[in-house]
Amino acid sequence: MTVSNGDPLKIFVPFVNEKMATELFSENKFLLNMDIYLFDNRGRSAGLPKLYNEIIENHLNEDVWLFFVHEDFEVQGELFGTENLAHEAVYGTFGVRLDGHAPVGFGQHKCSEKDGSSVLQVGLPVTSPTWVETLDCVAILIHTRLLRDRPRLRFDEALTFDLYAEDFCINAQENFGVPVMVLPVEFQHYSKGYVTERYWRGIKHLGEKYPNVGVPGSCSFIGGKSQELETHYTYDIPANRKKRRDRAAKKNRNYFKALRLFRKRP
Repeated sequence: MTVSNGDPLKIFVPFVNEKMATELFSENKFLLNMDIYLFDNRGRSAGLPKLYNEIIENHLNEDVWLFFVHEDFEVQGELFGTENLAHEAVYGTFGVRLDGHAPVGFGQHKCSEKDGSSVLQVGLPVTSPTWVETLDCVAILIHTRLLRDRPRLRFDEALTFDLYAEDFCINAQENFGVPVMVLPVEFQHYSKGYVTERYWRGIKHLGEKYPNVGVPGSCSFIGGKSQELETHYTYDIPANRKKRRDRAAKKNRNYFKALRLFRKRP
């Protein structure tokens, strides 16, 4: 594998919360002198895969690292160097692989609410590039040379916000034999990652797209063989327990509200 040999790094941050994006990137002391591009996505509301594919096309003729990150991602230590990274790999800051039947997360970091409260420590620490099966969407690093040589390796625009990194990783490894790696970096993700209906629609889409694949993701198994993996392990993400409790509480409130509405009046 060839290494980047000093190719520049560009950081791309689509945002809907300008204050958060500015504080976490433009004003971040660990990102001084970095080439950072903040994209206001409030008016357009485009899916991130579409935005990322457009950025790829605009930079495809350059030799450059493209670092796609969410607005709620904060680097809290020295950012990894790219000088000795191979072009022919996909990189991120948090990913998952199976250990026996259990998913294991790599890329230790803090995960919290948007305001920084309720901090959880997530993932195992890594000290060098570490292989995983899928990356979380929070951050993904790709070299244009990898993309230039593989025009079918792009983000799936049928997805909008969830699972596009996982899809990219499956495509890279299954169809191109490109490895997926987690890089060491200290960071905080200001999102507990609640699983939404949008997420489950994406899971259904990827199950149909990859009927013979079963891999672990950050929040669930992915691919047509997910059910086989689920017979051995059930995801129980702390961040989503509150979501389930809130959903159950809302259901109970609606139930008792209905009783009040439809009870017989004297």
